[in-house]
Amino acid sequence: MRTLILNTDFLPLGTVSHKRAVVLDLNNPHITTLSYYDKTIKSERDDIAIPAVMLYNKYVKIKLDPPITKRNVLKRDQMTCQYCSSSLSNSTYSIDHVIPTSRFKNRKESNSWDNMVACCKDCNKTKADRTPKEAGMKLLKPPKKPRYVLDCTSIPDEWKDFIKTP
Repeated sequence: MRTLILNTDFLPLGTVSHKRAVVLDLNNPHITTLSYYDKTIKSERDDIAIPAVMLYNKYVKIKLDPPITKRNVLKRDQMTCQYCSSSLSNSTYSIDHVIPTSRFKNRKESNSWDNMVACCKDCNKTKADRTPKEAGMKLLKPPKKPRYVLDCTSIPDEWKDFIKTP
């Protein structure tokens, strides 16, 4: 169970374990709890509510330039193949270069947010060393650089009022 930590502008800063969230809730004056889970932790004397969403009351400047990694591309594309819209798993995912790396001077130039998408291995194999147009394939949405990448695969119901999902 994870707890979402929001910045003062309500952008996600990250997540912490439910145990860490309880400690923050009890001991940190700079944290305000906005929502709790229905579950509690039992102590000797009391039942302690588990925070679901917390707000950090001091503004933290977020580095809005997430690194281009396979993991971040998968998060941006929500573990969904950008060609056939199938759900991806750790054994079926692949990262595709929309414009093949062979058409760049070097591989580093081809690794950009607007040239990499998550896809299934079958679609990657079908597309091969061609552009989507040449392969007769269409992207679900054009790839672009995300504003930030939240490190989670599924969002609890308690978070949905506080963060936007694409």
